Amino acid sequence: MKILDCTLRDGGYYTNWDFDKNLVDTYITAMNDLPVDYLEVGYRSPKLSGYYGEYFYCPDFVLKKLALISNKKLVIILDEKNIDIETVEELLKPCLGIITMVRIAIDPEKLLRAIDLAKKVKSMGFELGFNVMYMSKWKNLPEFLSNLKYVDGVADYFYMVDSYGGVYPNDVKEIYALVRSQMQTKIGFHGHNNLELGLINTLTAIECGADMVDATITGMGRGAGNLKTELLLTALNQKNNLEVDFNALSSVTDAFSQLQKEYEWGTNLPYMVSGANSLPQKDVMDWVGKRYYSYNSIIRALSNQSKGIKDNETLNEYHPVEVFKRALIVGEVIVLESI
Repeated sequence: MKILDCTLRDGGYYTNWDFDKNLVDTYITAMNDLPVDYLEVGYRSPKLSGYYGEYFYCPDFVLKKLALISNKKLVIILDEKNIDIETVEELLKPCLGIITMVRIAIDPEKLLRAIDLAKKVKSMGFELGFNVMYMSKWKNLPEFLSNLKYVDGVADYFYMVDSYGGVYPNDVKEIYALVRSQMQTKIGFHGHNNLELGLINTLTAIECGADMVDATITGMGRGAGNLKTELLLTALNQKNNLEVDFNALSSVTDAFSQLQKEYEWGTNLPYMVSGANSLPQKDVMDWVGKRYYSYNSIIRALSNQSKGIKDNETLNEYHPVEVFKRALIVGEVIVLESI
């Protein structure tokens, strides 16, 4: 069983994939002394609109520097929806000899397209991982399940991703068995921590036979975050006698704890509610991050989402411009000034 730390990639959702140079150096130095096999250092992406930091694009000079100071296998991830098969070679050719594995983030309903994309990546000589999202919904996607057999011979690892952070250990067992019945590819697990089940779900996946699991330092990751690398290593040290350099582990957790005070990742009541109801983390992260919504209003909105109720209704439009020259919106009250 191997461990992949994806702090720089998943943590980028909070920092917009910008990380202080000294923090990255501290991270790499500590990881060199820890029993972690792979480091996923960011996305590799064609240029998108808006601002994204260097660990979203992982330019060549960044990857080369990381390869010089790291003794781990380096990984980048592609977002299937942003990648065209025609651009794969141009995007990944500079990574040859630097990156060991390429993972692809996949919507389960796009599995067949991702397989075609993966074949191109695999032909270039990279190890290949599938990060398939929304595992809590897989049982209701018969076409997806019937297509899993096509993953064999293409991917080296097939990841079960608890995107909503709402699965329980019994779900992990059931879904693992379901996937294993359809394919022979090695299985990985990526758990989110909305319900603080990241550790037990990951340990359950390991007991089921998972070949690789993910974690991040201090749990830094999108929304409620992930299983903490330091927690996983501590548990495996006690449970399986895994040798851990706790001085190295302490140095990197201390460094990221300072960043956590600024961004405040981790679970809270809105994230718990979203996880329990399999609702996307993006909205919650946006609402919590803005800090002008109360938890009560966020939870009410999430409750409405779970029932299919829309919060925002279209307001009546005021057309008679010959009557009003200005409109001032105060909260939910519209005050119109007459000419």
